[in-house]
Amino acid sequence: MKKLFILIFTLCFGLTMHAQNTQTDAERERENKMLEAFLPTLDARKSEFIGQPAKKLFDVIRGSAFKIRNIGTEKTSPWVEYKGKTWVYGLSLFNKPVQQAMKDKEVYIIRIILDVRWESSAFWDSVRPAGAAWMEAIVRKCLDVKVKDVSWKHFYIPERKTASEK
Repeated sequence: MKKLFILIFTLCFGLTMHAQNTQTDAERERENKMLEAFLPTLDARKSEFIGQPAKKLFDVIRGSAFKIRNIGTEKTSPWVEYKGKTWVYGLSLFNKPVQQAMKDKEVYIIRIILDVRWESSAFWDSVRPAGAAWMEAIVRKCLDVKVKDVSWKHFYIPERKTASEK
């Protein structure tokens, strides 16, 4: 009886957590409309951010409809750099985690180019101690660095086909 109760509780809890983390089509549409209203203001206000510390830009993003749910780095190619090193010089902010973006087949991306060059492995080593809070550690690391450029795009992920489907 105790095992049955635990099983039922676990299933109910799991369904509740899944329901809280899943957006309905209406919620997704509402979020997209808010993003489409906010993101063009980045273009209009671009001159306010260029040459200023990234903190100013992050404050605007945090107060907007754009929720940072994933971060990637902008980096140089090892093929063109001396001794194959890569250098981090900016960030890409995504409004969805990877799995959700792949499922929805779209994602909004804010690309921030910073006035800095961090050696890639040293950069990641510096944020690794943050553990699960790695995204916040990356943002904190960039707050005092000056912005060189900021842009955004609405990226549609193409349908992937296997070799047998081609």
